[in-house]
Amino acid sequence: MAINFKQQNMRTIKYIISFIFVVGIFSSCFEDKGNYEYEEIGEALIKAIPGVTDNGNRLVCLENEQIKLVPELEFKAGTTASDYEFVWFRYPKNPQGTPGHYEQADTLAMTQNLDYRIVDSPRDYWLVLKVKNKNTGALTQLKFEFIISAVNGWMVLDENGNGEGDLQIIRDKDVVAGGDGRVVKDYFSLNNDGKKIQKGRFMAVCDYRSNFYVYTDDGAYILDASTYKEREGITYTDLFSSVVTLSAVNPQAQCYDTKGGNTEILVNDHKVYTVSYRMMGQTQFTESAGVADYAAAPAIAPIRVTGNTNCAVLFDIKNNRFLTVGTWGNLNAPISVGGAFNTGEIDPELEFVYMNEGKDGETCLIMKDENGNPYLLRANLVTSDPVAVANLDLSQLTDIKQANCYAFGIRGDFVFYATDSKVYTWRYGKDSATEFLTVGAGEKIIQMKLYVNPSDNSMNGKLLFVATQKGNEGKVYKVLFNEMSGLPLETPQEYTGFGIIKDMYYKK
Repeated sequence: MAINFKQQNMRTIKYIISFIFVVGIFSSCFEDKGNYEYEEIGEALIKAIPGVTDNGNRLVCLENEQIKLVPELEFKAGTTASDYEFVWFRYPKNPQGTPGHYEQADTLAMTQNLDYRIVDSPRDYWLVLKVKNKNTGALTQLKFEFIISAVNGWMVLDENGNGEGDLQIIRDKDVVAGGDGRVVKDYFSLNNDGKKIQKGRFMAVCDYRSNFYVYTDDGAYILDASTYKEREGITYTDLFSSVVTLSAVNPQAQCYDTKGGNTEILVNDHKVYTVSYRMMGQTQFTESAGVADYAAAPAIAPIRVTGNTNCAVLFDIKNNRFLTVGTWGNLNAPISVGGAFNTGEIDPELEFVYMNEGKDGETCLIMKDENGNPYLLRANLVTSDPVAVANLDLSQLTDIKQANCYAFGIRGDFVFYATDSKVYTWRYGKDSATEFLTVGAGEKIIQMKLYVNPSDNSMNGKLLFVATQKGNEGKVYKVLFNEMSGLPLETPQEYTGFGIIKDMYYKK
């Protein structure tokens, strides 16, 4: 077939012209699109949201908190905020429901700034700010984590000079996720119509009942562990079985631990009362059976290790012996064979001073002789076969005779002890103690507690809280320390503005 080169050239020229035309159109489109995006679309720029973008795009709030967010925005030249629409909406990270019927997002505000009071229970959300140009429809948005946290943390029970008590909650970053160091003030009175606590002594919690207790000289305030509101119609004596007749209302110590099978233990007027929530129908304290002749010291040392037969340890100041509480609430007086001492018959010349848990489920006990010389007795009472580990004379340690507060390491073999103005740490077997903390001039150390939270692998047993008093003004020091040596790792954090501090307690 003959080829008409003239026709072929004409077709080629047409293709080239068509290609140039199409490329021109697309180039024009791309050029127009760029002009539209950057010149005509009028998008706003969300430069920052203070408290959010400078916190890893995360906002942690508390129940009942009033939050105020003021975004830093940049509008297109020639426009103002009135040319834009604003929407703040949230949706749950883990929505509840079934396919097609999951929870939907809800709008919190349609204003440039967010001013919103938390009315929801603790939960994790996503919160989104959308900014839309009314004329062009151009949309800018920023999504960030919005966490509603329970009001938990390091609790401080204090009172003013008139004896009116309240709860202060330290939101320390090492104790609660998203903690910003604030102190939530007067949280009991805030949730109980301005009511104040009278004769407050110490705090405790029972997860099973969802109760938070503030024990007093003559009973307790029984609060909902989530809302901190007083339980209606429940008094201290209502916690006890009808078969119990209290000779005196004198709460002295309380402990609840799930490692022992959900067993709650209370010492009232030197008697031990228990309730094991595995037992059908048992929801009230009954006097613990198994030992008849005893007088319990006002202290309970929990046992938080696995494989335990016992869930807690007490001390009988009448007969100078350890007492153990089994996982079903039964009381025993274990007798060791051999070892450093007899757990069931300790030297009657020694007097009880302080007791709490130590490392790996050990129970540590401070006692003094008639000359004020202190001794540290360590025992393993996890199972029914007790082991008397050590009986250590501490009298050579600096200022130990002036000590009034103690705390034991739960990750390392050491003890903290405090005089009026100094805290020392002593590692078992060392020749001398090391100065750990010196408090401010005129302050007196009145309490010292370890942060114990077995679910916190990072900080459990690595923080020491020390409470001081200067007149009616209280202060709390928080010190991060090496869990093996007991030595401080950084400068203490100070929290001020408290009244007369009565107790400290970690509430998760």
